[in-house]
Amino acid sequence: MSKGNKGKIDNLGRVVIPKTIRDALGIKHNDEISMTVDNAKLIITKGYKTCSICDTKDVTTQVSDKLLCDSCISEIKGL
Repeated sequence: MSKGNKGKIDNLGRVVIPKTIRDALGIKHNDEISMTVDNAKLIITKGYKTCSICDTKDVTTQVSDKLLCDSCISEIKGL
């Protein structure tokens, strides 16, 4: 499936993601998104909080800027 729209970046660096694109990605109000650059293309995907160690989506704790799941916390405690 391919969808496309044009937009402009405002003076604060913001851009509106059109409703058709948000719907196609399943993005709702206050959802997180991830933005990456690949070969001079901006890639926007629905973001998920993932554990900084194992990449699971079962994040329960944040330490500084790192997100951790219970499994990794237990493993760290066992060291």
